[in-house]
Amino acid sequence: MVGVLAAKAKAFAQQECSHRGFIIKRIVRWEDCVGAWGSGSFENDDAADWLAQLGTIAPDDLTKIFGQAADDTTYFEAPAARVVVAAAEVVAALKGSPVKGVPPEIVKWTTNRQKPTPELKALALRALDRVRKNSELKDLWLEADGLNDWTAAIQDLQTRVGS
Repeated sequence: MVGVLAAKAKAFAQQECSHRGFIIKRIVRWEDCVGAWGSGSFENDDAADWLAQLGTIAPDDLTKIFGQAADDTTYFEAPAARVVVAAAEVVAALKGSPVKGVPPEIVKWTTNRQKPTPELKALALRALDRVRKNSELKDLWLEADGLNDWTAAIQDLQTRVGS
């Protein structure tokens, strides 16, 4: 029976699906059937939901998002970590270093806006560092055996935000 369950879990791990125009691989923990999306910044429901609200977000809201992530000492939950990653993609786009296939919501939001301040970039980098090193999101990727791909994606984002 264990072999059958392992085979099913492996099959789940290799499924591809489409979400908001992205082709993503779905990762599922078989034990509790909790789904997570791909390692890309917008390959999850939390980031997609935040992205849908981007038109109502003010530039100061980015500072609040990053500040909470960088300065809070409690366990950093996955949904909040996914929002930090999505918000950092906005900062990267403001700098002129958007992710390949940048969502149109980000293109629209960043049009005619100023480049991010050095302070905002530094805060975003601190928040991303927290997400990468000490968050539920990191732990979930570790459990799913996808930590290397996810870490590489976060490090690429950190490079685009910081350069």
